[in-house]
Amino acid sequence: MSIKEKLLDKAIITRRTFLKGASVAGATAALYGCGGGGGGKTYMEEDETLEVPKITEDVIAGGTPHNCGGRCVSKYYVKDGVVKRIVTDERPDKSIAQGDDPQYRSCVRCHSRKQWFYRKDRILYPLKQTGNRGDVSTFVRISWEQAFTEIAAKMQDVVSRYGAKGMHSIYSSGDQTGWARNSLHRLLNLMGGYTYYYTDYSFPALEHVAPFVEGKTNYLPSANSIQDALRAERVVMWSFNPHEMVQATNAGWYLTQVKESGVPFTYIDTRLSKSAATLADDFINIMPCTDAALLLGMLYHLMKNHLAQLDTDFIKTYMYGFFDTGNTFVAGRAANPAYAVPSGGSLSAFIMGNETDLVTAGLNTGTSVYPETIGYNVNTDDVLYGKTVHVWGQLPKTPEWAEKITGIPAAKIRELAEMYLNNKVCTFIGCGYQRHTESEQAIWLHRVFSVVTKNFGLPGQCSGYPVSNTSQGNPNQMLSNTNNVTLTALYDSTKVSDLTYVPTAQRYNLPVFVVPDAVDNNNGAGHSRWNDGQVKAIHEGFGKIIFVPAGNIMVNQSGDVNYNKTVFGDRSKCEMIVCWDHFMTPSAAYADYLLPATMQGEKPAAITSTEALLRLNKVTDIPGEVLSEYEIATGIAEKLGIKDAYLGGYPEGQEGMEARLKAGWDAGSLSTKYGMTYDEWVKQGIATLHGTYNSSTYAITHKAFRNDPVANPLQSASGKFEAFCANMVEDYEARHHNNIDAVTSDGAGLTTLYNGGTLYTAGTGANAGRRFVYPIPMYIPTVEGRHAVDVTDPSDAFAHDDPAGVDAAGYKFTLHTWHMQYRSHSTLNNVAYLNENYKKDKNGNPAFLDPNREYTDGVWDDNVYEPIWLNPADAAELGLSTGDKALIENGRGKMYVSVIVTQRVARRLIHIGQGAWQKQNSQGIDIGGNGNTVITARPSRICKGMTSANDCRVKITKA
Repeated sequence: MSIKEKLLDKAIITRRTFLKGASVAGATAALYGCGGGGGGKTYMEEDETLEVPKITEDVIAGGTPHNCGGRCVSKYYVKDGVVKRIVTDERPDKSIAQGDDPQYRSCVRCHSRKQWFYRKDRILYPLKQTGNRGDVSTFVRISWEQAFTEIAAKMQDVVSRYGAKGMHSIYSSGDQTGWARNSLHRLLNLMGGYTYYYTDYSFPALEHVAPFVEGKTNYLPSANSIQDALRAERVVMWSFNPHEMVQATNAGWYLTQVKESGVPFTYIDTRLSKSAATLADDFINIMPCTDAALLLGMLYHLMKNHLAQLDTDFIKTYMYGFFDTGNTFVAGRAANPAYAVPSGGSLSAFIMGNETDLVTAGLNTGTSVYPETIGYNVNTDDVLYGKTVHVWGQLPKTPEWAEKITGIPAAKIRELAEMYLNNKVCTFIGCGYQRHTESEQAIWLHRVFSVVTKNFGLPGQCSGYPVSNTSQGNPNQMLSNTNNVTLTALYDSTKVSDLTYVPTAQRYNLPVFVVPDAVDNNNGAGHSRWNDGQVKAIHEGFGKIIFVPAGNIMVNQSGDVNYNKTVFGDRSKCEMIVCWDHFMTPSAAYADYLLPATMQGEKPAAITSTEALLRLNKVTDIPGEVLSEYEIATGIAEKLGIKDAYLGGYPEGQEGMEARLKAGWDAGSLSTKYGMTYDEWVKQGIATLHGTYNSSTYAITHKAFRNDPVANPLQSASGKFEAFCANMVEDYEARHHNNIDAVTSDGAGLTTLYNGGTLYTAGTGANAGRRFVYPIPMYIPTVEGRHAVDVTDPSDAFAHDDPAGVDAAGYKFTLHTWHMQYRSHSTLNNVAYLNENYKKDKNGNPAFLDPNREYTDGVWDDNVYEPIWLNPADAAELGLSTGDKALIENGRGKMYVSVIVTQRVARRLIHIGQGAWQKQNSQGIDIGGNGNTVITARPSRICKGMTSANDCRVKITKA
């Protein structure tokens, strides 16, 4: 009998016996991923005994964090420089009730890292592309000497022609130790600098809206700490899935303890995730991209039916522009014309539409000035040129209106609104629902709603992304120096009435998601695929050299992977791409120089984790000719003649990395902060601050502002939260965007605001014209979205407008992506143990990328397919069953997937995990199952962020 059969035979082994053995050994042969693979069988090592092997290896504390949100402890059993097994934190574990000092337990990702270290397809030597980018067969092995010499020479050449602004450091997040990015940036700064980006792929709308609406010092719209939810009367999880995506190491564990304490949970999401299945007392299934409509319907209900219960003076004290009246700045702030809320121009006026209740109550001076539709600021050859979608500026945003859009019954919308009004509510929002073409609106409305219902700034009352209770300290790597590239042409400051409270990042950098557009149009001709004002202003020579410091964003993760391949495959636009990575990812395949870099676990490092600091020790020997990123940058610096300046008095190699970390520890006085010496921290692998706080000192975001808004104003123009935010509009115009929509019109032909309304900005003056961006949040239907009523009655007045014509093209399904527990974005996608837990072959059997393959076999293998979740009713209609191979396609691309039929998703939705590695077969069909094969690269309206989560329509057929 095989070990697998024994494990499944309850007569032979109990759960207690198995777990005892697994915990002692860390990972026995009985656990997936501990042995060889082969022949289409599951990746499992056969063994005829259940005896736990004796532990004879050295034990090293460390971790292998990636960009998943988790920062977890791993303990490595190492023999002769090779990792034999991996376990996690084994310190005493204290729940909140026992004193709140939890173990930092790793999940399946970190437990699988042994396979990640030792796969045969790892890149072990420097490679140079001798053919077309993307052609794996034309890479040749070269020496480090040749790589350093040729890269340095090309850098000098490009800088001589374009200056340092010809070099770009593209977004990358595969190495969370900081060595990859920081080592590169020190090198580039010694050459004069480099172009960079602002925001990221995970939180673009959150990061853009919060600094304007909540104040310049706010990176995200922040909630209280998770532990504070114990003091709430209700917790609402809004598109937040910490149990799978691991928002923070112990987020799911803390929330589970909150639930077990008796606090009920409401879950609002498009899919019954593992988090929802674990926590939800009340699961509310919402149509993707319609969260803003739900919030507007809730606000309408409160104003229409509970106005007397609302504290309108409180709203005016803490929020600017919710009503037409009472809009004063805090003491000491000078008002400007852009912030004069016109009659009918407040958010509440928009919500009430043509109803006069708030006018009668003296809160508004007129009904809504906002139009019925909104257009798109696009090029004349764009499919959206001249198109509009409804925003219903003259219509009341009733729960019945919201029901037809969101699919949530009107009675439930009213119930949810009243629950917020009558209870202390902690709302924790995730990042999934803000990744679409109109992503900014719901983020903005969340903060508005928290003020209207008084759910902010107090224990048990908050709204936003959870925060840590303490401020950790991370040892500086001592690699900092000045970047002298400042792209002042990207921003017209004369378009902003007062720059004091406008965030600075977007004045001198591009939004990260439009970088491919900028590389595509870096000839100085002033063009942009998406009519982006900053791309049109980009200098000639942008991105002539692109460095990819440990990441798979460039091609694979940045929307429309086929467009990315076209752009980055063109050497006339980008003359050199230098990538350091571990495997032949889709982005690495487009490098001119692919340099093998150390993995986490092959170098010393540090990383913060909620209330702790983790030491990442070197645990395994470095294979082949692999070098750390610090050593790679040093080698290039030597060829540039700046090696001594680069080292700055520190040693070379890993000795220098260790010396820098020790110096950073001392400079930050971290021995005092953590109560241990540097050497003690290195040995133990973790330093915690859990003993420095308790329930009386839980982090309460906006506490000081709530207590005394005059003494503690927000760093916004008004000093308050802003329901009417002129700075956000002026910033949009300062980024070289024309904001007067003179092309589209309402059905009656109106091209101006209603009821004689005008809006002022420094760039347009007082103007009655319609806008592409307004100073209040709205519900704006997404480009390729769907309303709930579309499924039951597509002729309904509230059906989706379909500006891109996706329905007529036959694309009836919405593709929705999520962060899977089996990989971190695209990291770990090739680990066999993880693969076979969810990937299928064409026959529906567990499948994995063979660990014995070589990098020359290409990025991915046919017959190992990414699964999709499909509703049973849709499956029956399409003739599909679990395990079937299917084809997903639209005008952007095609890909093969396998089918999982489940009731956990709604009709007409297809859910697929994001991050799979794209590989097109000879017919141009992606066999890797990458969602970006069919997803647009169109940026969102305001922040220009990633749209890949759910703003995509496709069709599906049996393959």
